[in-house]
Amino acid sequence: MNASKLTVQELAQLAGDQRREILIRGATEEGKLSFYTSTAPEDIQSLLMAFEMRYPFIRTEMVRDKGVAIRERFTQECRGGGSPADVVEVNDINLGKLKEQGLLCPYHSPEADIYPRELHESEGFWVAEQKNFLVLAWNPRLIGDAVVPRDYQGLLDPTLKGKITVEAYDASWMAALMGYWGEKKALEFFRDFGRQVTNSRTGHQIIAEQIAAGSVIISAHIHSNNSEWLKRRGLPIEWRPLEPVEVECVGAGLPAAAPHPHAALLLIDYILSLEGQKIYRQWKRVPCHPAVEADPPYMSQGFETLLLDSKAFLKKESEYEKIWHELILETAGRA
Repeated sequence: MNASKLTVQELAQLAGDQRREILIRGATEEGKLSFYTSTAPEDIQSLLMAFEMRYPFIRTEMVRDKGVAIRERFTQECRGGGSPADVVEVNDINLGKLKEQGLLCPYHSPEADIYPRELHESEGFWVAEQKNFLVLAWNPRLIGDAVVPRDYQGLLDPTLKGKITVEAYDASWMAALMGYWGEKKALEFFRDFGRQVTNSRTGHQIIAEQIAAGSVIISAHIHSNNSEWLKRRGLPIEWRPLEPVEVECVGAGLPAAAPHPHAALLLIDYILSLEGQKIYRQWKRVPCHPAVEADPPYMSQGFETLLLDSKAFLKKESEYEKIWHELILETAGRA
C-alpha cells in the first residue's frame, strides 16, 4: 500500500497489522506535527517529550490557549487557506463546533477499543481522553467553613453576596443543571445566583490560581484537578463537589486537512494509550482510560455526576448563551 497517496480521510480509517507500519513510515517523511491544545502547557510538554522519545523522528510544536481561543484561531486559519494544526485537543463542545463546520475528520485508533462506548463520539470524530469535574472551590483564609455551601442552594446564602466569581464562558454548566432540574427550577436558581455573583473571569485554571492567590474568594465551577493540584502544593485552596457535578470531556480531533496526518494519528494513539494516560494522571489530570485511576481517586468519584450532552447543547447554544448573559454576566456586581 502506498501511504503517500492516501488522503487524510483514508489514513484515518486504517486498521489491521499494516496500520502502524504505514503511519511510522509516513511520519518519518513528515518529520513534525503541530499540536493545538487547551491543556496546561506544563502538562502537555511532558506528554510531547515522552512522545518524541518514542518517535524521535517527529518534532512537535505546541500552540496552547483557552479552548474557545484555540477553536477560533483554528477556524480563522482554515478560512484563510489552511491551518498548520495536525491535532486539536479541546473539550467536546468546541470539538462539536469544529465538526459542524466540516473542519474535522473521523478516525479510528486501536488504542480506543478499550474505552467505554459512551466516551466515543457517535460518528467517530473523537474519543474522550480526559474528564473535567466542575466543583466548588474557595480560599479558606478569606471565607469561613461555616458559610461554604454544601449544595447548590447554599450558593444563595446572603452571606456570599458579592463574593462569588464565575467563569465567563460556562453556559454549559447552567445547561447541564437545567437538563437535570428542569427549566423552571433552573431559571429560578440562576436568576437568584446571578445576584450573588461579583464578577466573571476567563479560564478555569486561572480562576483556581486566583483563588489560591487570594484575589478570588470562591467559585462554584472550577475543575477538581486544578484545585487539588494547587492544594497539594500547600496553597490556600479547598474544594468540594456540589451534586450533581457536571463532567466535561476533552478529546483530540484530527483536522480534515492536517498537513502531517501520519504523525497526527500516532500522537492521538499515544494520548489514548496506557502510557499517555499515565502521563496525564501524573500531572493531576483525570484520564479516561479504564485502567488508569485519577490521583487521588476522590477527584473523580464518590459523588453524583452529570455528563453534559454536548450535541444537545450545541443545538440550543445561542439560547443558553443568551440566558447566561442575561442572568449571570449582566447581573454580576449589581447591588
